[in-house]
Amino acid sequence: GLDAVRFLMSANVGESLRPLSKVASGGELARIMLAMKNVLAAEDSVGTMIFDEVDTGVSGKTSQKIGIKLRALAMSIPDDRMAQVICITHSAQIAALADNHYLISKKETDGRVRTSVTPLDKEGRVDEIARIMGGINITDRLRETAREMIDEKI
Repeated sequence: GLDAVRFLMSANVGESLRPLSKVASGGELARIMLAMKNVLAAEDSVGTMIFDEVDTGVSGKTSQKIGIKLRALAMSIPDDRMAQVICITHSAQIAALADNHYLISKKETDGRVRTSVTPLDKEGRVDEIARIMGGINITDRLRETAREMIDEKI
């Protein structure tokens, strides 16, 4: 058509509306897309939705809310459609809400970097979520917390 659409946004109270492309960061754009996809999911025919680090620059509480929205989006797709939601994340809160978890890692071999994708079983998920939370030193307490997060999906 002949329509020209502009998305305007005010990120803070008291700010004037400005073009989304001028005021939103990459993480904000991803979260806005998540919100739009949640609204349009039932009518949209897109087979795969990918969110790359939609959790950038947010706190744990907000990260969990994003995870809940991602999960709701995946669950809102009608059963008769083949569709999936993929989220690349560094957030334990989001990862714990996933149905499936893949570890993507890079390793240098013979002067080349190789990327591998490994599906994780439940214990692998526990270890990976504990690593996300704890970094280098993964304790039994971190594993216990990770297990609890996985088991208590909202």
